[in-house]
Amino acid sequence: MLELYHNDMSVCAQKVRLVLAYKKLDWQGTNLNLRAGQQFSPDFKKISPKGLVPVLVHNGQVVTESNVIIEYLEEVFPDLPLLSSEPIHRAQTRVWLTRLDAGLHEQVAVISFCIAFRHQMLERYPTDDALQGFFNSMSDPARRAVMQDIVLNGMDSPRLYLAALAYDKLIKDMAEVLAFNDYLVGDQMSLADLSFLPYIERLEQLQLSAWWSEYPQIERWLTRVRNTSAYDVGIGEWHKPDYIALMASFGASAWSQLSEVLKS
Repeated sequence: MLELYHNDMSVCAQKVRLVLAYKKLDWQGTNLNLRAGQQFSPDFKKISPKGLVPVLVHNGQVVTESNVIIEYLEEVFPDLPLLSSEPIHRAQTRVWLTRLDAGLHEQVAVISFCIAFRHQMLERYPTDDALQGFFNSMSDPARRAVMQDIVLNGMDSPRLYLAALAYDKLIKDMAEVLAFNDYLVGDQMSLADLSFLPYIERLEQLQLSAWWSEYPQIERWLTRVRNTSAYDVGIGEWHKPDYIALMASFGASAWSQLSEVLKS
């Protein structure tokens, strides 16, 4: 049996659900409310000591870290493959996945919180003591420091500048590959495409699609990957209209500031 601890709008949870859907695997899930801090509950931290989603439990065995989870699913359920039989293509796919773990995942969180999600947090925890209590629930001091910065400083956070530079490089690299290929690796959909789709869609939800206005190949790729049943099942059915409306509302004016950051 496959059991997934996840969150509806978490980008790393979305990519795991995409792989599950693409491979047509049945699973049971527990959808955790991250804004309410359910990921820090003692019961969940027995499964995920860092308090992070997603977590896969397969026949009683726990698998953490989203990139590890999707490669595990590829190994255990090889039908409808998402890794090429060509060694060089497998290597290229893993290079794309490594970029997420090497910083892009944290940086999309920085962009999301600085622009929009911080307002949720400030509303949910309206006093300094309540907000500090939420920060203190994070056992990882590095993660706690990042969250304090982006929630309290928002668009003035120096981390936003670094995140914007990282995503500007990503978009240019994607555009270069997609100018000649339909997918990020070779001529077939892979773990790379399903992994990066949620991260680019998040930018779109934050009204930042002007970022790739000069690269129509990225928009074509988005349409191509979303025009699948895996997208409908893995992401579309889990969209939260109020979250998307929140991102659209606060993101409407964000591009002008971000574009100035990139120019500087």
